[in-house]
Amino acid sequence: MIASVLSMAGMAVAFASILAFAHSKLKVEEDPRVDEINRLLPGLNCGACGYMSCHDYAEHIAKDGASPGKCRVIHEEVREKLFAIVGIKETALVPKLPLVHCAAEIQHKKPVAEYTGVKTCRAADLDFGGGMQCQYGCMGFGDCVTACPFDALHMVDGLPRVDEKKCTACGKCAEACPRDIIKMQEKKFGKLFYIACSSHDGAARVRAICPVGCVACGICEKLSPEGFFKVTDNLAHADYSKQGDAEKVRPLAAKCPTRVIKEI
Repeated sequence: MIASVLSMAGMAVAFASILAFAHSKLKVEEDPRVDEINRLLPGLNCGACGYMSCHDYAEHIAKDGASPGKCRVIHEEVREKLFAIVGIKETALVPKLPLVHCAAEIQHKKPVAEYTGVKTCRAADLDFGGGMQCQYGCMGFGDCVTACPFDALHMVDGLPRVDEKKCTACGKCAEACPRDIIKMQEKKFGKLFYIACSSHDGAARVRAICPVGCVACGICEKLSPEGFFKVTDNLAHADYSKQGDAEKVRPLAAKCPTRVIKEI
C-alpha cells in the first residue's frame, strides 16, 4: 500500500516537473499591447471588423498591423487612443449603411398562398417563399431585426427600417437575410441613391405582382451619360462612386416610373 502511494506521488512529481519545463520552454509571451487594446474595444464580438472576436481583433492590430479603424462601434476618442498605441496615423472612416433593396410594404405584397409555417424569413424562404408571388422581395418576418445587436432595425409596414444613429454597420442584418436583400454600402458622399428592388423578373411579371418594383425600363440609364445607373439582368444598378453631385442624380430618381430609386 505504502509502495503504491509513494509510486503515485513520484509519478505526480515527475509529470509536474515535465509540465513546468515544457511551459517554460514553449510558452508564448503575449504582446502587452494586446491586453491594452482589448480593454479599449467594446467586447461585443459583433464581427463588423472582420475578425472572430474583439480579442482576436486586438491580436491582429498588435501583431499584424491591422487597422484600428475597422471597429465602427467605438467612440472617436477611443479610436484615437487605439491609433496612438500602435503608433500609426489615423485614417478617415467612411461610414457604411445597410441598404434594403426592396420597397414592397405590406399592401404591395401579393400572396400566392397563405403561409402558416415558422415565422422567420429563413424558414419561409425554404417553404416556397412564404407564399409570396415575388421570389426576390422582403418576406417581412424580421430575421434582420432579430440579428441586430444594436436595436438599429425595426419592422415598419412589412419592411426593415434602419436607424442611422444606432447603426454601427456590423453587417449582422445582411448576413441574416436569406434573400440577400440587405447590402452594406459605404456612404462616401452626403447623399446616396440606390435601387430598392432585387427582382430579376421580366417587366410584365413585375408589373403584375409588385407596383414598386424595377421594370428595367432603362430610363435612369438612358438619361445619365455619366453612368450613374446601369440595367443588367432586368434590374437597375447604381454606381455609388459617381454620386458626388446629388443634384445631377436626383432628377433621374424622379423620372423612375415606379419610384424605385431611393435617396438617403
